[in-house]
Amino acid sequence: MKKFQNKPLLYGLVVALIIICFILFSSLSNRTTLGVYSLLQIPAKIVSYIFQTGYEFIHFKSIASENRRLHNETDAIRSRLAKLDEALSENKRLKEILAVKDKLATRAVVSRVTGRDFSNWSESLIIDKGSKDGVHEDMAVLANGAVIGKVTAAGRSSARVSLITDQEIRVSVVSQRGRVGGLLYGIGRGRSIMKFIPKDADVKPGDLIVTSSVSGAYPRGFLVGKVLSIKYELNKLYQFAVIEPAVNAMAVEEVIAVE
Repeated sequence: MKKFQNKPLLYGLVVALIIICFILFSSLSNRTTLGVYSLLQIPAKIVSYIFQTGYEFIHFKSIASENRRLHNETDAIRSRLAKLDEALSENKRLKEILAVKDKLATRAVVSRVTGRDFSNWSESLIIDKGSKDGVHEDMAVLANGAVIGKVTAAGRSSARVSLITDQEIRVSVVSQRGRVGGLLYGIGRGRSIMKFIPKDADVKPGDLIVTSSVSGAYPRGFLVGKVLSIKYELNKLYQFAVIEPAVNAMAVEEVIAVE
């Protein structure tokens, strides 16, 4: 294929050689041929320009082809690095989960999140473990070392986890600093409220909230969230605190279901 692509250059070279020979022959003639010689310089320059331009064009095509090859190789390397980073990130998360699992005295099942349901009526996750793996209703669910909810429905190979922000979830909690107890209610939209706080109790924005010793299904002393703000109930007898969960459920990829 290259042989045919270079034919124009070959023709140009032949023409240039013919003109040069003619010029050499003309230089042996009398002075009257000098005018012809000067005239022939123009096509000679044109042929030379065409020849050089063709060479540069082929050289440019070669460089462009090499650039494309290097670009493709760079994309492939970036793709491999992204896969490696993802594998390392997953390995780190699993190590952290197993470390938490080892600290728990109860049975625990590590699961992957396969779905999310955030609507006006529900805030929940779907995990890839079910009854055949030992997952059942009312098991507490942890992620990144914090309580995020509990199992509210279990199939054979999957289960639904209702989050602490779901309106059907209740958790007995206590403030870590002041040891003030209360009941956590999900209110949706990624928030919960801690109710039944005595009106004179020492609870402040920024206080950490953990599960209490009467949390039922939830293991004691695990982080739930932090206080965003404090408000009074209408009857002025109690305060309530708006709670931001410790873990963003939208970013959770692996969880632990514990008994």
